[in-house]
Amino acid sequence: MKSAFILTASLTLGTLAVQADSPDPYRPTGRLNVSQHMVRQGVQPLLDWEITYPLKVTEIVDIDPTDDSITPKMRTLMEVRAVGAGFQIGSTHTKLALQAKIGGGSWNTLFLGRDNQVQPSNVLYSQIVNPGTRVDFAARAQQLSGSWYSSRNTLSPSPTVRALTAGSYVPNYLPAYNQGSVASFLTQYISSDNQVTIGPRDVIYLYELYSTDPSSSYFDMQDMVVVVSFKDVPVTP
Repeated sequence: MKSAFILTASLTLGTLAVQADSPDPYRPTGRLNVSQHMVRQGVQPLLDWEITYPLKVTEIVDIDPTDDSITPKMRTLMEVRAVGAGFQIGSTHTKLALQAKIGGGSWNTLFLGRDNQVQPSNVLYSQIVNPGTRVDFAARAQQLSGSWYSSRNTLSPSPTVRALTAGSYVPNYLPAYNQGSVASFLTQYISSDNQVTIGPRDVIYLYELYSTDPSSSYFDMQDMVVVVSFKDVPVTP
């Protein structure tokens, strides 16, 4: 697919400079230089140009293939949103908790509430993360008794947590997708052929907060769904 970008021009020091005006970090940017002395009838102009393509998330962070933790390769602004949740015991919507750990620090609680209290547009956490700093995520669900089911996190390998990027296929062992029972909040992130459709700088986390057995009918990996975005660090004047 071709990516279009907007061009603006300025004339300075005998050179026509055409600069891509692209505030969207997902669009390519570029510069086209034309010698104005050679831009006249019957003379072939001299051109040079460069195009910078936007980084993909795998160029910004490493995603551990065993436990799905994240480690940035460069300084980046990380934003976390809970984009959907679907957890209840019978007719009761119990509380869910979403947490993040940056480096060797303590767990930060980003969300604490019921699934119907999730606001997909809300940025729950925004933090500049330095290269080489490990980032872990965890989620858990409350039981009817008030105690909590075990934490599902990226501290160790577990089938109850999966990190996926744009274009990835949803694992075929997940009953929700095999049976076509994708929650409504997930339809904008999963295509009809079970591919992930998030942005090129995003990582989506799928959580199963009840069952730990992938063969169970309760194991649907949509109890909590989180999108983590990685952006350029704002330049301060």
